[in-house]
Amino acid sequence: METDRLREALERAGLTEYQAAVYLGLLDQGTAPVVDVAERAGVPTSQVYDVVRTLEDRGFVETVERDRLHARADEPGEVLDELRSTGELLADAADEIEDRWERPDPEEHRVSVVKRQRTVIENARAAIDEASVSVEFGGTAEQFADLRPALETAAERGVVVHALIGGSIDGPVEIPDDLSESPITEIRRLGKPASFHTAVDRRQGFLSPNVHGDEEYGVQVGDDLMTFHFHWTFLTCDWVPGERVHLADPDEAVYVSIEEFIRHAAVLREEGATLTITVHGRDTDSGESVTVRGELVDVRFGGREEQVSRPTYDELGGTVSIVVGTDDGEVEIGGWGAIWEDVEAEIVRVDGFTE
Repeated sequence: METDRLREALERAGLTEYQAAVYLGLLDQGTAPVVDVAERAGVPTSQVYDVVRTLEDRGFVETVERDRLHARADEPGEVLDELRSTGELLADAADEIEDRWERPDPEEHRVSVVKRQRTVIENARAAIDEASVSVEFGGTAEQFADLRPALETAAERGVVVHALIGGSIDGPVEIPDDLSESPITEIRRLGKPASFHTAVDRRQGFLSPNVHGDEEYGVQVGDDLMTFHFHWTFLTCDWVPGERVHLADPDEAVYVSIEEFIRHAAVLREEGATLTITVHGRDTDSGESVTVRGELVDVRFGGREEQVSRPTYDELGGTVSIVVGTDDGEVEIGGWGAIWEDVEAEIVRVDGFTE
């Protein structure tokens, strides 16, 4: 469908000439500064802000606060319903809008701030649908119920899924009573309220407060370093103090954090146990996916010479690594963002141990 005909359809649906031009510009450009959209769409800069605000009020676009005001086309559900109700021409326009909206943005931004929590949750759902390694989810019981199908589908694909259900201000945490058959790797509950918090494959992070917010907003990141901060906050503030309520396989011990694995492994090693583990991760030189299997022969705490038998998370907050003895020799494995080690661990599984 030609752009001129699509613009005509939008104007017949009640948009002004400038509103239709800006909306079509955002469909084509993705997230973009509104002044740039105005220039391309032929809309006076002095009027574009009012145009964007009006479109946002109607649910057509969403603004994003950065150094300059950005905007992007919102999920077009309401737009499609409005267009398809007016006849064949507008139905054709709706199909075209849906097609353009589903195209990826021309450029990827590492950090975005959005005004609606719904946007963060929906983008987290899309990331979970594409997850291949791990998902860490934290949120309310309602948010867990909303994303549960996506979390369970990911777990069925072999993704390690850790889910934490936080409490509410008004009462205790509500745990579903039908978790026994859930494929989700592990679920915990936390008595205090928890923000909506999701980290996917160490690359994408999503955060939106559930309490203490003067107004609704959300943060999205697409960078492994910044996502690590999401992960570490989730691990130490929510996951560790949480109470386990479900394990998909009670005989399996699996970790998405090398620090949490070391915390447990150090205690077992002090008691004389020998652990056999499998580590899935990436070669720190090539970035290629690797799998390392063997016996845990050493745990290293940065430059510390002495062993730490029962490490705290304060002691695990620095540089830590493990050494695995394989048939081809010893392999040093580091945690998130490893540089000097041979492998950056993504998943650690305990295959067995002997006392």
